[in-house]
Amino acid sequence: MSQTMIHYTTINIQDYQLTLYKTKHGLTLIETDIDRANHFADNWFKKRFNHFQLIQNDQLFVAETEQLVKYFAGELKTFDFAIDQKGTDFQKNVWRYLQDIPYGETLSYSELAQRMNRPTATRAVSRAIGQNPLLIVVPCHRVIGKNNKLTGFRSGLALKQALLNIEKSDHEKS
Repeated sequence: MSQTMIHYTTINIQDYQLTLYKTKHGLTLIETDIDRANHFADNWFKKRFNHFQLIQNDQLFVAETEQLVKYFAGELKTFDFAIDQKGTDFQKNVWRYLQDIPYGETLSYSELAQRMNRPTATRAVSRAIGQNPLLIVVPCHRVIGKNNKLTGFRSGLALKQALLNIEKSDHEKS
């Protein structure tokens, strides 16, 4: 049986420690320190790969690191490195719709379900958003509660608020 080689690096940006994982096809997972405490990556990899080997290789993440640093500084609105999304067809579809939410804007879970022509699938859409492995890059932080309250972010609401604040302040400059 062949093993999937998964490379990783850990970077510190502002107050956040992010671990980036990539396959030969692109970035596949971003894990925060909160995720690490909950064993998110361990469970995520075991569910998606029969056999895998993690290899630290900081040099493979130059573009991703540079772009994430610029994003957190409010200097970058979109990412252009390769990603390798692992999930069900429904999850991937939800994640594609997340990428259509403009920088600096938010939608409710029900509004996203309506955009997908799945108005009765708000809970399923919400679950798929919660399983998004590419925080920040696939902007699940742009989805908020119907009452404009922050809800459901696997890496904590403080990070979700910080990401929205980055985009809001940068969006106001435009």
